[in-house]
Amino acid sequence: MPESSNKDAAERVQPAATDSPGDTYVVYDLFRKFWTRVVGLFFREIAERNAHLIPKTGPVMFVVAPHHNQFVDPVILLMHAMRRVYYLTAAASMRRRFIGFYSRCLRGIPVERQQDLAKAGTGRIYLEDRYGEPTVISGIDTRFSSEVEAGMKIALPKGGGQARVEEVISDTRLRINREMKELQAMELLTQRDGTTFKIIPHVNQDDMYSKVFQRLNAGECVGIFPEGGSHDRTEMLPLKAGMTIMALGATAANPDLGLKIVPTGLNYFHPSKFRSRAVIDFGQPIDIPPELVEKYRRGGTAAREACDALLATVLEGLKQVTLNTPDLETLRLIQAGRRLYQPTQHSLTMAQQVELTRRFIKGYTAYRDLPEVKELRERIADYNMQLQYYGIRDHQVETMQVSRAGAGALFIWRVIWLGLMGLVALPGTVLNLPVFVVTSIVSKRKARAALAASTVKVRARDVIATWKILIALVLVPLLYTAYSAMAVVFVRRAPEWALQTEVMVKLQQWSSVAVYVWAWALAAFMSYTALVFGEQAMDIVKSIRPLFLTLILGSEHTLLLARQREQLSADITELVNELGPQIYPEFTTTRISEQLGNGRTTHSNIINESADIFHRKMREGEQALRHRINETVSRATTATETEPHDTVSDCDNIPKDRARRRSKYTFNPPTPRTMETLNSISPMEFLSSVTGAVFGNNASVAATPELDSNDAVSLASADDNITTVKDDTSQDSHNT
Repeated sequence: MPESSNKDAAERVQPAATDSPGDTYVVYDLFRKFWTRVVGLFFREIAERNAHLIPKTGPVMFVVAPHHNQFVDPVILLMHAMRRVYYLTAAASMRRRFIGFYSRCLRGIPVERQQDLAKAGTGRIYLEDRYGEPTVISGIDTRFSSEVEAGMKIALPKGGGQARVEEVISDTRLRINREMKELQAMELLTQRDGTTFKIIPHVNQDDMYSKVFQRLNAGECVGIFPEGGSHDRTEMLPLKAGMTIMALGATAANPDLGLKIVPTGLNYFHPSKFRSRAVIDFGQPIDIPPELVEKYRRGGTAAREACDALLATVLEGLKQVTLNTPDLETLRLIQAGRRLYQPTQHSLTMAQQVELTRRFIKGYTAYRDLPEVKELRERIADYNMQLQYYGIRDHQVETMQVSRAGAGALFIWRVIWLGLMGLVALPGTVLNLPVFVVTSIVSKRKARAALAASTVKVRARDVIATWKILIALVLVPLLYTAYSAMAVVFVRRAPEWALQTEVMVKLQQWSSVAVYVWAWALAAFMSYTALVFGEQAMDIVKSIRPLFLTLILGSEHTLLLARQREQLSADITELVNELGPQIYPEFTTTRISEQLGNGRTTHSNIINESADIFHRKMREGEQALRHRINETVSRATTATETEPHDTVSDCDNIPKDRARRRSKYTFNPPTPRTMETLNSISPMEFLSSVTGAVFGNNASVAATPELDSNDAVSLASADDNITTVKDDTSQDSHNT
């Protein structure tokens, strides 16, 4: 929703009459069902938490943040709110032909945003007397008298700042309400030839407020994105005050309204990627305090204070259901710590992962300056560097803890299953290849355009998913129509070799319409099958690299990384268990309970279930294969082992009880000599430097003179292009 530029609207807006918004919801329900199905196809999994907190009746205001996915965010709320929700939508978007049509069908409430009405001003402006008259703006060839009025805003380019016009003195001079002290603003206004500027007109939002009041008085639900626009930052943008004016204004005019504000958090694993995952989290409903309503009625300064107090309450509610970090580096650190934390032996659901990440952010913010936390931060960074060096992810480290024989057998087993799943997915993938190419190219161009027009976006990934969906909605039906028409032509003009087949003889007895319809249905079926089985195939592809590394390096090298992870995980768990109760008094009883989970997931159909069965059979066969290999290796070891091996890694000397739960002070970080060596050579040079030791005498890292034996051989895996949360749920679902 747009910024409420004048909080005095709180004093003059009056609620409209309490009539019903309409007598029928057929069109709304049809389009809601359509869009929820479309967005459900885009995401692999969407989980929700605490939907039971949503009031079943009465007016509700859903305050949703962060706004990371443009037109996709509202649909995800529609999927899980279980009530009809009417959104405040930018009037500029509703004026678009395609988007406006669907917005009106979903009964969107248009909001005229000031920035959408901004126009370039004539001439250039500058600050003539910075110290004597800092609020007087001078112009060069400007037309202030005809273009600007009091109450409008002057905006500088590139987000340099803006201020409200208090008085137009002449065509070349005007007075603003405050001094622009921002560094960028001062640089622009003190240039020799001045700077260009935009004029933002004042917008009267009375009509919009009246429509919102009408919905609320009718017991309906209104959805608001209080940040004012979509973005791709890791933290929420400052909330706009218009939401508080709506809540307090409606309650002040109707004391029996019973309005509830529900903070709603949207957390994506990869918001712009096709078939990613998302979690929607509903917070505890917020009542409107009577004392704030009374202050609002008094108007003036009291009304503004009431709006500020309610805004602070809503912001706190949103912080309980969203992930907010100051930068991407902190977010990656928190996610790595959350993955390494071992509160239980059970897998965590997506909702549990998001909630655990949220608690880690709060704990890290509170204790980031403790020496123990600083030490763990450095160790996590070192561990991530080693994962990046190997080119694997955290959950794949376990896969590397096998012998060369086991890795080879599993490698062949997974390649076979990859071929089977690939065969099932190949036809649909080929059919939809044009869609993948076009949507990727166009969405990236739209992202570049959005980034150029925005002052808050980082890489404009918030618009990519929307454009992928919109383009696919147009392109897929056209593509399938073309395929179906080609099928009809092929059946009617079949070559001689095709006429000799029994299938073609039967097809020629069908009508052209029947052939067209069945070809269209077959294309859709093949596409969805490719979608589901292709996901399983990609999971297998990602699991092959650690097995290949084990074949190349041997288990002696990879065991060091696994042991380092075990130490780090034990120390993080120990520290969290020690500090957790100081932030969460109920920590001991609710570490993994319904507070952390209690979420449900969308999607279930016969193709999904078939793919899951297919993958489960592969896993069962793999477990049997692992068991037989382990038995064989164990018997061979027992028969030949007469004394302990001389060449073992330092990690093998750790007592069993100590290896299970190491002290957070026992970790040996890489020495400067080791880091200097690793930084001076490329990965391929490093592999060749240890190949002789690996294949020659099967020695451990200690046998390589360039490296210290206490150091796990090197570096890294950070998720590329994280915007909100790391997509590591394959650890829970497949453990590959």
